[in-house]
Amino acid sequence: MLLSRDLSTNGRLVVRGPDRARFLHSMVTNDVEALRPGAGCRAAMLSVKGRLHGELVLYCDDEALLLEMDPALRAPLRDVLEKHIVMDDVEIEDTTDGTRELALYGDGAREALAAALGAPIPELAPYHHALVAGVRVAAAPELAMPGYHVFGALEVAGAEPLDDARFEILRVEAGRPRWGVDVDADRLVLEANLDDAISLSKGCYLGQEVVARATARGHVNRRLLGLRLDGTSAVGRGARLSAAAREDAGLVTSSVVSPRLGPIALAYVHRTVAEPGTELTVHDAAGERRGRVTPLPFSP
Repeated sequence: MLLSRDLSTNGRLVVRGPDRARFLHSMVTNDVEALRPGAGCRAAMLSVKGRLHGELVLYCDDEALLLEMDPALRAPLRDVLEKHIVMDDVEIEDTTDGTRELALYGDGAREALAAALGAPIPELAPYHHALVAGVRVAAAPELAMPGYHVFGALEVAGAEPLDDARFEILRVEAGRPRWGVDVDADRLVLEANLDDAISLSKGCYLGQEVVARATARGHVNRRLLGLRLDGTSAVGRGARLSAAAREDAGLVTSSVVSPRLGPIALAYVHRTVAEPGTELTVHDAAGERRGRVTPLPFSP
């Protein structure tokens, strides 16, 4: 099945200037200086205490870097970036308004996109991108299926609109945290299932000392994991988790009823009870039930 979703409200910041790569390299968790035109990566911005300012995707062009982010992060991340520009020759432009963006997901997404654009789509690694028929096409792995973000106005024949409710199911199945729901400014980046957003070998960046200490220790106390739930309904956000070995075992951040998997949830689970298959008690407002820890993304 082919699914489309309008992403025009996503935040988009363009960073230009000769110091752009060095500046952003010092601001985010991934290796910006290693990017070449056509490449991209997921990254996070942290406070000096290692807490999340937000996550984003960077796309490298010849003369600029495009930053894409959740709509709620558009202004806050720009403010953080501009606050840290001192002697850097960098300019930041918000190009969100007036820009169209479409996501296309499904096994036939590449072929459908090629037909709509009238040109072949090259094979692209996650977050890598190419200019096809005058529009940017980027590989988008966020729903754990073939996907693309298209920066420009486009209609794709045969694509079914992906509404919020169905997107939420696919997002939870994929283990993709959502800003303001599963991740916020109180979370450490190593807790939040953002491993592909972090380079453990790059140089200094904002919040690196906290990440380095936690990495050297070999663990964080909690991580975002999946839960397969008993019953037939979702559980409420904030539902407390307990286990025989630990009363304070974590909490639920998102929960849906998947047509493929039944009721599932994303939850921060304490490391002492995080082994896949561990049974936890979910203390929901509707009553207690059992949940079993599972890695992300969920598998059938």
